Amino acid sequence: MEAVIRQEAGWILAQQLPSGAVVTAYPGRPKIVPYFAHLALYGLAAWGLSLPRVRAYLDWYLTHLERPDRYGVTGTVYDYYLERKSIGEGVGDAASTEVPAYSYDSSDSYAATFLTLVRCYCEASGDREWVAHHLPELELVAGAMLATLQKDNLTLARPDWKVKYLMDNCEVYQGLKDYAWLLARVRGYAGEARMPNGHLGAEGEKKVSKYAQEAGRYAALAARVKDAIQAKMLLDGGYCPAIYRAGLRKRPNWKKWYPDALAQLFPIITGVLTPREEAARRLYANFLRNYPHWYRQTAPENFITTLVAYAATLMEDRWRVRQYVEGLEENIIAWGHPWPYHAAEAGILLLALKTYLAGGVKV
Repeated sequence: MEAVIRQEAGWILAQQLPSGAVVTAYPGRPKIVPYFAHLALYGLAAWGLSLPRVRAYLDWYLTHLERPDRYGVTGTVYDYYLERKSIGEGVGDAASTEVPAYSYDSSDSYAATFLTLVRCYCEASGDREWVAHHLPELELVAGAMLATLQKDNLTLARPDWKVKYLMDNCEVYQGLKDYAWLLARVRGYAGEARMPNGHLGAEGEKKVSKYAQEAGRYAALAARVKDAIQAKMLLDGGYCPAIYRAGLRKRPNWKKWYPDALAQLFPIITGVLTPREEAARRLYANFLRNYPHWYRQTAPENFITTLVAYAATLMEDRWRVRQYVEGLEENIIAWGHPWPYHAAEAGILLLALKTYLAGGVKV
């Protein structure tokens, strides 16, 4: 598997522009989709690979924050198209211009997954100085994540798209937890910046106290979002994939792959459920009853996302994961990564392999 890890890490880096942005290679028109970029770079950060390149993307994202965007939200980032500056120059090279699409798929998930990526980077690099330096911008991103938070402690996908998705809210839970973790680390960093006499001084004490309070606040928010997911979205044998206007809840249709069936794995992927919980085991068993041979779907015409492999790894379903990876090597990697495989798929594959080679989940 080491060869796969090296190859996929290199391929992800090949999708990164000189600006730091990471491209999703949609057929015909490559596009910068921050959400997919975050998933792609999870894998590099998990392995501690090319961390300056991960930081370059973090810098790109923060320099592209909207203040506010077309929906009135501050701290979001649009998708971007790539356009050639002149005929004959390739899309994706230094001669391409990044042109905003003036839209994005979701304000909650883009921001949440960015904060999770920052934690991944900070854990791998120990670079608390970067986090401390960019705290004002990170606060804006956290605000964007919560801009659509409703009274029931669930977020809407976007101000103009009034649907509460299970996948998004699971990612918001993880993003809140990770931002609380980052604030706690910055608190420690501030606490180390002592005066010559060994004391923090009044300003330093104030900062440490503020970061501790903020970390506690975001951790409490994460707990409320988790409780809301369990109270509002849990239905017999699974979760409703979305709550619509007026509180209309859809029962999960296990035969409908997206969003219904895939969404069922997100409580496991994001830590809403821990893999050793009975609820997680029942949920994964229900998934297997409906998709017992998911690991065989590794060809472009029937490709199943690497997110399933990551969930399976967390659930210690090692045999199916191994079969899936072997299929990917044969049908996707050996053929130059044909669509619908893209950088985000490679990043989640690296994340899955990190857990797989560590021997499962430590509790």
